[in-house]
Amino acid sequence: MIKIGICEDDIDCRESIKKLLELSLVQVGVECEVKEYDSGTEFWIRNQETDILILDIEMDGMSGIELKDRLAREREDIKILFVTNHAEVMSEAFGKNVYGFLQKPLQQAKFEKYLRRMMEDMEENESLVIKGANEELLIKIKSIFYFVSEDKYSRVVSAGGRFFCDRSLGQWEQELKEQAFFRCHKCYLVNLRNIQKIESVIRMSNGDQVPVSRRRGREFKNSYQEYIIRKAR
Repeated sequence: MIKIGICEDDIDCRESIKKLLELSLVQVGVECEVKEYDSGTEFWIRNQETDILILDIEMDGMSGIELKDRLAREREDIKILFVTNHAEVMSEAFGKNVYGFLQKPLQQAKFEKYLRRMMEDMEENESLVIKGANEELLIKIKSIFYFVSEDKYSRVVSAGGRFFCDRSLGQWEQELKEQAFFRCHKCYLVNLRNIQKIESVIRMSNGDQVPVSRRRGREFKNSYQEYIIRKAR
């Protein structure tokens, strides 16, 4: 579950952001936990686990810019989206993990665009635990090219090499159905992120060629097109 914080000292603005966030989460289709903070100081003191922070630049006490600088030093994994009434202060707010700036009143389309981008980047950095015959490996999802079936088991092909998995291709398909993977053939599950070109076969970015079954060809192309459109938003 993704944890989102809203840090805004104006209660009306905070409620407005919360309602917009709820609408956007329906569109994005991701389960989240939302927490509210009425100051940068409160957010810092409570020190709660947070993946995404929607942060007002100008607040009494610790400003959004001051909080951003502290987070960059000590909690650099938090993704920040700034909101403000004054465009002229935006130049001071650039920094690590700052994804953008929205002027009040917020527009839902722009808000969703940033939200999708932050969530997709979180997804890109997730890892899978691969259990082999005698070892366990932690492999980043974005480094995986494809899985190939080996009877009741499978093998993962990644930037780090080829590794045996004690799970079937069907099990991986179920686990990764929300992670931009597609079962293009009864023996192959490909990572849409790492496709280089689609011809009569799929050319992966590592140079490997993966077959596409006739039965799944059209659905595969539609899924890949949807993925490309989603990434381009």
